[in-house]
Amino acid sequence: MVPSRAAVAAVLGPVVLVFSACSGSSDAADGPATTSGPDGDSGLVTIGDGGAAVTPGPEAGRDAGPIDWTVNGHLLTAREQAAVLVIASDVVPRLVGAREARITLAARGAWWALKEGTWEQTLPAIYGYSNCNTVSGDVTIGPTEICAAGRAWQVGLAAVQVPGRTVAELESLGAMLFPAVTPAALLADVAAKAGEPKATADAIVASTGSLRVSWLLRVPAIGIATVVPGEIVPECIDPARSKNWCFGSAWDETKKFAPTKEAAAVSIGDLGRILAALAGP
Repeated sequence: MVPSRAAVAAVLGPVVLVFSACSGSSDAADGPATTSGPDGDSGLVTIGDGGAAVTPGPEAGRDAGPIDWTVNGHLLTAREQAAVLVIASDVVPRLVGAREARITLAARGAWWALKEGTWEQTLPAIYGYSNCNTVSGDVTIGPTEICAAGRAWQVGLAAVQVPGRTVAELESLGAMLFPAVTPAALLADVAAKAGEPKATADAIVASTGSLRVSWLLRVPAIGIATVVPGEIVPECIDPARSKNWCFGSAWDETKKFAPTKEAAAVSIGDLGRILAALAGP
């Protein structure tokens, strides 16, 4: 979890996104991740009254051949690989701009979540991840629970903070990234991928306020397209404004992938190489 962020606007190459931003137990190991769909997830969920189904990006299932999964000298676990495969198939093709810029943005987002240590879970748990900072420390909260106002609240595959975002802002971004797909369909899809039962999924689709914000951010493309220009670029990449919470060795994943700014740059480069091999043209 990270402290609250100021309102920011960022430009990454030809990708221009402006946001009012604020950021503040593993099960048994999965089997090897494959390009055919991590954890057997095809990425296709049938939606009822919520609208059109959300399908994987055009590069989903691409056979990239042997992949070197080493990032900053560390071999990614099967669960970490599965999360990277989701980014390759369902984030990179949905971003705006030239391929190189999309890969760069996605690699920066992957680095952030990887070093935050939120990917050592099953894919459904990663999709539904919701960590709230309380007066007694960080706690994982349920799918329809909300974090108290003013507290850091980190969610989803992108490990993005909820505070400071609005429903209107994120639904507008969703419309850009997923043309002709309704917000209800996006929410139903991510709730299904998080393994939520129908009653909970229906509550998520009908949600408002900060709960709806939290679930929109759990859509991987929305979460990454928000956190990268909102926090990662201005606070971890910009040489004049790097914050100390971007790097360190307080836990295993940050020690591996972000002990220093220089090591973080290597990690981002390695993730970019992997995504470039997986994501197609």
